Amino acid sequence: MKRPEPAARALDNAQRFTRADRAASALATRISEIITYGARARGRASLLVPGGRTPIPLFDALCGLDVPWQQVYVGLTDERRVPPEDRQSNARLIREHLLRDRAAAAHFPLLYHDAVGDRAVEAACGAALGLLPRPFDAVVVGMGDDGHIASLFPGDAALARGLDPATEAPCVLTRAADPPYERLSLTLATLLSSRWVALLINGSAKWAALETAIERQDAQASPVYALLNQRQVAVNVFYAP
Repeated sequence: MKRPEPAARALDNAQRFTRADRAASALATRISEIITYGARARGRASLLVPGGRTPIPLFDALCGLDVPWQQVYVGLTDERRVPPEDRQSNARLIREHLLRDRAAAAHFPLLYHDAVGDRAVEAACGAALGLLPRPFDAVVVGMGDDGHIASLFPGDAALARGLDPATEAPCVLTRAADPPYERLSLTLATLLSSRWVALLINGSAKWAALETAIERQDAQASPVYALLNQRQVAVNVFYAP
């Protein structure tokens, strides 16, 4: 079966590196250029990043770069439904690895706030995102071995809502297969409200999952396909084995 555009094009144009730290360094350099330009051109810039272990080398490379961080607003693509000081919190990860050195001057609105009721949690997420300049200057997305992006998981009841290109919801509550189960994710429509998007993946298993997603052409089975196979904004793939 012929692989469809633009998903196949994103894979064909992927930037490949021999080591994860080299991919992280190259991506950090590109992001610094983008958000520096945004800050100088508009007075403020915005950057969305994922949690997890994969982007840690990116954060370590990015935090010391010469960027007007006091004009930069950093946000998360997704969060665990845990307090921000919890060891499983993505906010804690960002504070420990990105918001230090020069990047300590950046603004960082919390995505998750404890509230009474699921809709209130989603509304608080939307309010936090409202503090970030839109469209976002740069969005970095990660991917799991199962093809999930942000916290939009295959088989989850909230997936259709999260991938709906017409949704006005900025965030949805989702449920992962592994603990902590309850998550909060930006919708695909929100992630694509950006001038520039990157997908950062490490390891041959994830590359194989990416190829499988494109062959299947099924966003419900592999949500990353929905990210790649849209024409709103190009997705720049950064890969290291």
